[in-house]
Amino acid sequence: MADIGIDLGTGTTVVCHPREGVVHDEPTLLVEWPARRGRELLVGDDAAALLGRTPAGARVGHPLRGGAVTDLSLVRTYLHQLVRQTARGRWRLRRPHAVLSCPVEATPLERRALLESAEEAGLAHVELLAAPLAAALGCGLDLADTRVQAVVDVGAGTAEIAVFCRGVVLTARSCRDAGDEMTAALRAHLRDEHGLHLSAAAADDLKIRTSAAREALVTEGRDVASGRPRVATIEAGETEAAVAPVVARAVTALADCLEDLPVAGVPDLLAGGVVLVGGASAALHLREQLETALGFPVKVPERPRTCVAEGLTLAGGRPELRSRPA
Repeated sequence: MADIGIDLGTGTTVVCHPREGVVHDEPTLLVEWPARRGRELLVGDDAAALLGRTPAGARVGHPLRGGAVTDLSLVRTYLHQLVRQTARGRWRLRRPHAVLSCPVEATPLERRALLESAEEAGLAHVELLAAPLAAALGCGLDLADTRVQAVVDVGAGTAEIAVFCRGVVLTARSCRDAGDEMTAALRAHLRDEHGLHLSAAAADDLKIRTSAAREALVTEGRDVASGRPRVATIEAGETEAAVAPVVARAVTALADCLEDLPVAGVPDLLAGGVVLVGGASAALHLREQLETALGFPVKVPERPRTCVAEGLTLAGGRPELRSRPA
């Protein structure tokens, strides 16, 4: 059995252990802090706390962009530090095995880059599984089922949908209009319409709070004209309008998968629905718009953020699933 499942996302990394459950759910971020002797490596929440506060000589690294590895050395360093921090003595005596998530439409080159980075980071044996299939496992779906099933995974860097039968993908679509693009659209709106500059973290927090509230929200930023700090009140409807074009583009791109959907699968999806997971699954009106565009009921599981990592851990004990193409 694999020791751990690692959902390595653009915005967040989730690590799950077969017996201990989720042991890490923090930003996919690495900070190399200048120290008297060499450098200090910080990942996750520790690194995120230093964003915008780093001195000269510090390096802030985002290991993935749009769900893909862009810097092999950075990903290797990040994973090495992540495993050391997460293990906490659990796996010191041996190199852990792992199943990692990857985009459903990852190219062979992208898959190889991820595998090489993980193995060079100190993982003994690494296998990949497409994130939507892992999410299906984590949500309790049976990949051996002969009925057609579908999962939409919306993260920070990518949004993707996979329609599959017996664990084999029948059709899939992906796009880059996901959580990060929504945050960027909100920042641009506040800068242009309110003269307010927000950090990416503050804008993301505002976006998340708007999803759970309908009243006006208060946020803090810097005035574009004067450079002074300023507190602003933003109406929930305004935030929704700012991210709406990104949500609409994502929904349109994902709905294109219907062109290749087997007709025999329509009754299956009408009965079972489509599962929506991922860190950005709570984006404003995303579920409702997906239902309208796809024509199928869309369900959000109890743990949409961590079900991919949980599914990866389950796949670790089922080699017949890991051997399937991602």
